Amino acid sequence: MRTLHFPPEIKDVRFTVDLFEYPTLGARRVSRLRRAIREASAPLRMNQLRAVLGCAAGLLVFLTTANLKAAPTCDGPSECCGAVTDQTGKPATTVSVGVAIQGIHNLDEKTGGWDIDYYLYETWRPAPGFTPQTEIVNEIARQESPSFDLVELKHGVCQRSRRLHSTLQVDYDLRRFPFDRQKLLVLVSDAQYAADQLVYAQRPSVSDIEPQVRSEVSGWRVATEIEYSRDTRRFDGEEGSPPYDYATFSVLVERRAAFHLTKYFLPLFVVVIIGLCVFWIDPQDLNTQVQIGVTCLLAAIALQFAESGNLPAVAYLTLADRVYVACYLTIAVTLVESIYTHSLVRKGNHDAAVKVEKRFRTLIPAALLVAIGICVLLSFRS
Repeated sequence: MRTLHFPPEIKDVRFTVDLFEYPTLGARRVSRLRRAIREASAPLRMNQLRAVLGCAAGLLVFLTTANLKAAPTCDGPSECCGAVTDQTGKPATTVSVGVAIQGIHNLDEKTGGWDIDYYLYETWRPAPGFTPQTEIVNEIARQESPSFDLVELKHGVCQRSRRLHSTLQVDYDLRRFPFDRQKLLVLVSDAQYAADQLVYAQRPSVSDIEPQVRSEVSGWRVATEIEYSRDTRRFDGEEGSPPYDYATFSVLVERRAAFHLTKYFLPLFVVVIIGLCVFWIDPQDLNTQVQIGVTCLLAAIALQFAESGNLPAVAYLTLADRVYVACYLTIAVTLVESIYTHSLVRKGNHDAAVKVEKRFRTLIPAALLVAIGICVLLSFRS
């Protein structure tokens, strides 16, 4: 519902119009406005009536503009952009779609979105009352209007091309982070016609990605080709709905792990190595051993906190999480070992304490390497 408030001097007049009640600005809406004006203007003076009529005229212009924006835009030959009618009982029309990607930006794992600048192509043979109502199913947001929209009839075939700037949704799989690969999807379907009225071609009309895109995406390597697939499925949110055809364009991107290795994992391993130095400290000096162990543990926690701040809260452990857990346990073992060897010294078993420390100098680093190997194996098998 939209409510139009008039100027302050007309305090008792207000029009409420449901913009979605009528698809076009027809005679019924004009009649309704006239009746509202007559009822509202009865107790008003002439100057108030003039103000009401002026506001009503502005309202008509606003409603016309709103309906033009809400209606699907297809400016082209009548064979391609005629009035849309029900196609039930008629043979399904084959539509060929294509995508040419001009730019990929803002891959955001935390929000589950990414920005794309692309051309969307649609090709079909003219049919009475048929105009594709193509929508991007996984679209979160789009610029108000396409920067380019052209419909042509060439050699008996309708061709529509648009340049769009959209924010699309994608489910990031972060189990192998920071060595993960993601598929960025452009999921296309029709908002009007079910699968018995419209089917997508087995091959795309266009499937291209500009070469400069591969160097523009910060932190990611972009594949050179776009994969295409089509399938038919029902809309999950509506019980008993007919099946719809879907066309999917996917771009494979691979994270550049060097940034995370140098900024997070290299400092983490340095912290762990410093923590392992307690095995070379005399067991009698428990104070120094505990200080080193606790400091290293806090430093590792701070590193993980800084890295995980850019990731969403997921219900599984990433590869990075597993590695951090292994490092936590390693530092914790050094603290336990320090306390144990110090207790041996207090009991007069200094030689036994030194032997334990010598064994742990090789045992704990080897165990850490094995644990990291297991973490990598588990992450890449999941």
